[in-house]
Amino acid sequence: MKKIIFIITAACFLFPLTESATAQWSIGASYEVRNEDPTNGFGLRVERGILNSVPIVDFDMRAHFSFFNETSSATTGGVTFDREIQAYDFGLALTAGVKIAMIKPYVGFGIGSETFDFDSDAPSESFNESNFYWNGFGGAELRLLPLLNPFIEYRITRLTGTDEISFDNVGRFAVGINLRF
Repeated sequence: MKKIIFIITAACFLFPLTESATAQWSIGASYEVRNEDPTNGFGLRVERGILNSVPIVDFDMRAHFSFFNETSSATTGGVTFDREIQAYDFGLALTAGVKIAMIKPYVGFGIGSETFDFDSDAPSESFNESNFYWNGFGGAELRLLPLLNPFIEYRITRLTGTDEISFDNVGRFAVGINLRF
């Protein structure tokens, strides 16, 4: 009986210590799909926990980078043109999430810059354009293991000041894994 009381007492004292020892940094990688060309790409992110004294809600600051690439051919008037489209973006975001058992749903808001590079054999069709953007996103992280946390996320981006690009809202779906330490 004394052993059970000792274990319960020790657990009561150690439980708050485990809650304060949560991960402060994370590095993540993702496979991303969006609704504009190029459609498939990869992403990297680094997150740092901020405002650790706030109960219930986890606030993180995130730096992220994504790269999309697509090569294709188009035939016009019997002439075939090769084209390569590259799009990459980088930005900063603030996220807020709540731990519910093994799932951490989160939302966020951020800003950044996106660059489109369209190269074609037809010189009149080639261009390079960079634009400022803001984005909002939501997702969930699964906390099965202490270090590796798979996640799923959907992000909506609004580009500003586009000249050559014919869209200004880009939806993006990302699936990946975070390494927390």
